[in-house]
Amino acid sequence: MAAKKALTAEQKKSLAEFRTRIGGTDETKLKRHKDFLSARKAIRKFLQNSPNTVPVLAQSLQLPASDVLRHIAGMRKYGEVRETGEADGYIRYGLTEAEPQKKA
Repeated sequence: MAAKKALTAEQKKSLAEFRTRIGGTDETKLKRHKDFLSARKAIRKFLQNSPNTVPVLAQSLQLPASDVLRHIAGMRKYGEVRETGEADGYIRYGLTEAEPQKKA
């Protein structure tokens, strides 16, 4: 993963103006984003142990099944999870294998 570059003063100014236009970053937005990240992290951690279905993930992580499904759909879209079979009529999902880093 490449190191993050520091923003220039002009980029920081543009970002601040954008945030002001969209209504800023209040506590509600920050909490929602934090909850999103912690749910995604919990799903990844759970799937490291073994592939599982959305209902099992939802029950184990105490999250709504609709939220878990939304996370799985996003993770599938970006290649983080894949279908690994079926269990009790539900698709079982597992983490994809990490691709080896290519040397330049």
